Amino acid sequence: MKYRFLALLSIFCLCLGAQDLSSKMTVTAGTSMIIKSGTTLDATELNLKSTSNRFATVLDETGSISSGTVVNYDRYVNVVGSGAGGGNDLISLPVKAVDANFGDFLAYNTDGTATTANSEYMPTSGTLYAFGPYSNVQKAYINYDTATDLAVSLERAVGYRAATNSGQTLRFTGTISTGTETVSITTVDDYKWNSVGNPYPTYIDSQAFLTANESNLDPASTAIYAYNNGASSGPGTIGDFTIINYLTNTALNIAPGQGFLLANAGTTTHDISFTPAMRLFSGSDDFIAGRVENTHQMLRLKAEHANADFATEIYFNNFSTQGLDLGYDAKLFRESSLSFSLYSHLVEDNEGASMAIQSLETLNGEVIIPLGLKVEEGEQVKFSIENSTLSSDIEIYLEDNLTNTFTLLNDANYTFVTNTALSGTGRFYLRIGNVSLSQINKELNSLNLYTANQKIFVKGQLLQATQMGVYDSLGRLVMRSSLETGSNTNEIDVAHLSTGIYIVKLTNGKQKLTQKVILK
Repeated sequence: MKYRFLALLSIFCLCLGAQDLSSKMTVTAGTSMIIKSGTTLDATELNLKSTSNRFATVLDETGSISSGTVVNYDRYVNVVGSGAGGGNDLISLPVKAVDANFGDFLAYNTDGTATTANSEYMPTSGTLYAFGPYSNVQKAYINYDTATDLAVSLERAVGYRAATNSGQTLRFTGTISTGTETVSITTVDDYKWNSVGNPYPTYIDSQAFLTANESNLDPASTAIYAYNNGASSGPGTIGDFTIINYLTNTALNIAPGQGFLLANAGTTTHDISFTPAMRLFSGSDDFIAGRVENTHQMLRLKAEHANADFATEIYFNNFSTQGLDLGYDAKLFRESSLSFSLYSHLVEDNEGASMAIQSLETLNGEVIIPLGLKVEEGEQVKFSIENSTLSSDIEIYLEDNLTNTFTLLNDANYTFVTNTALSGTGRFYLRIGNVSLSQINKELNSLNLYTANQKIFVKGQLLQATQMGVYDSLGRLVMRSSLETGSNTNEIDVAHLSTGIYIVKLTNGKQKLTQKVILK
């Protein structure tokens, strides 16, 4: 298991009242302990245990653990490699000594003896260890090197990638944080992804975390991206990630010492905060009182070929619009690194973002959603509905703009062979509604229009020579351009136009499209 956000029910809870405790204590995996105000815990050692899916939790209300108590957390870390049972882990420090560095961590005794250290359970390649932080400069995790990194400090609330030889626990030693912990997230050359992690030996409420930090997260990726190495499936799981936001996986909470990925807002460095108020006594479902239930319908569309499959999800609910909805829509993580992927573009105010999850207003009539597909040449690709909670009278058509075909996916899959490598939108569209095929005008093929990087993109099949007019907010024509009929993608430079809102009109003898765009 690669991520541990599951809302697990503790098998035993221990509440410590006003008393003195002065012995060596062990809190077993799956047990929750709360140290109440007025309690002094003066044990020589407090040892917290975990397995692959059960975690000891200790909630210290007022910092009542003696400074002389050594707190150890033996945190389960997944086996190195990929495939069944493998795939590394994203972890964080549930306890920490003041000046702890990588060298200290390697030397911690994983079983409390003087003979077995963390270093003996961790895979190595020369002097490199399977442990290190994420770099958004390199756009990858890095591995610490004992030749140069022994003195590098380990930090609370930072997410690290780690692995063990055969699925063992690694020991963390130090103190339990009872205050707010912050970690900075950055953007480097428009790359926004950062790895952070739960700094407490308790679960934390994922929804409370997102609410507190949403203003510092990328509006198109206001979500927790939990790495699972493709070992999980189901709603809210796209590729190698289980996505937690205000719509999907809302009951999953973040386990002690669990790392995950976030996307920074804009280009400014922001601080992400973990607060004591987010801590949960146990991993059981909290179902916060007063939280409005989000009733929605969902469609999970899958594309697959002989060696891989990939899904994207569309949701319909009363909280969303056809544009970008903070905390409800979620972009793909590092789409450029994927060799095979399926995604959608926003129906309105599209700026070319590839969405893993798109949330739309409650379905009323028909909606046309641009789809993006990345696949190599020579693959036989099949589109199918993997899961749907839409009512039976809602028809789901896949439009292939190249072959001018419409397939009712409710009744049949759509299969084709790629004659060339595909990447991007413009060929496929998803038509969802209660409009039958006989009501679809096949000549008015869909066109996908959006702005990005001071350019206007028009993707889709133009049936005739097409003129594009750009109008300002006063209705004045500020630019005109002719589009290439034989191309599936037209790219128009508008860098000379000022930032603001414009209306783009495309016209030819068979097609018309009028759409508002925002130039930034």
